[in-house]
Amino acid sequence: MPQPRVLRALRGAQWLVNAYVIFRRSTGAWMLVLLGLLAAMVVSSLLQVVGPLVFGLLFPVFSVGIALAAQAVDRGEPIVPTHFASGFLSSTGDLVAIGGIYLVGQLMIVGVMMAIGGTGVAQGMAAGAAAGAASGPVPVTGAMAVAGLVGLVLLVPLLLASWFAPLLVYFHGQKAFPSLLVSLGAAVRNWRAFLVCFVSLLLAMILARLLVSVLLLLPAIGPLLGMVFVGALIAVMAPVGLIAFYTSYVDVFEPVEDAVSDAPDDDGDAGEGREQPASGETAGHGETASTGTTGEGPGR
Repeated sequence: MPQPRVLRALRGAQWLVNAYVIFRRSTGAWMLVLLGLLAAMVVSSLLQVVGPLVFGLLFPVFSVGIALAAQAVDRGEPIVPTHFASGFLSSTGDLVAIGGIYLVGQLMIVGVMMAIGGTGVAQGMAAGAAAGAASGPVPVTGAMAVAGLVGLVLLVPLLLASWFAPLLVYFHGQKAFPSLLVSLGAAVRNWRAFLVCFVSLLLAMILARLLVSVLLLLPAIGPLLGMVFVGALIAVMAPVGLIAFYTSYVDVFEPVEDAVSDAPDDDGDAGEGREQPASGETAGHGETASTGTTGEGPGR
């Protein structure tokens, strides 16, 4: 059983920095990966109920392919199509099980929200899905606000449980349910790093929104510049967010003795921001490969 390490808060921001470095090393290939993922989402949405269900079940399989692609770039190797087939060739059942558990968890959360907020919750979700519908926005009641808050509180542990789970299954041979528990425990122990990571993303989105507002004030070309900026932002932030699953996993679960520092600390020593495993043991399955961004990555 891999043992997660407890990291300092600022490591959460470093996950995004490392993810961006990996993205920059092979920007064109990551654009193709993003387009492929968007195409899969569009095709699944055309199949109404069945399509999104299948996409949700297979997303952990896709996430393994993205992690393997990130690992290859981190090692200085090219991204190849076989990376994205790996999740279909090994541990597929457990990966699909993780997707199923996540979907069931989401449905249960929606059920709790509807029990608290009534049918207004369903109407609000429908209005959000059909943005700009002629019916207009649904008035938010106190019960709906409480339902939304409860839903968020329940969604966070579900998201954290599934954060590391696919890579624990693939790289460490874990079963679906134990991997969810290990992932949740690792995330809880590193709640400060996760908080910094999510806050960093939120601040980036807020700053981007402010910049778009400024661009829209420009005469004639303002709206065009705003659209170009939003498109460029999505093209960067979406791959970086996906790659962050890999960079955070490596940072939390890689062996301490093999870790390579991202930057020297004040004394010139490597490994700043890396602390001991939660149980005092090192993690990993004993097979690593040299990387240039996040340290010694997992091997398979």
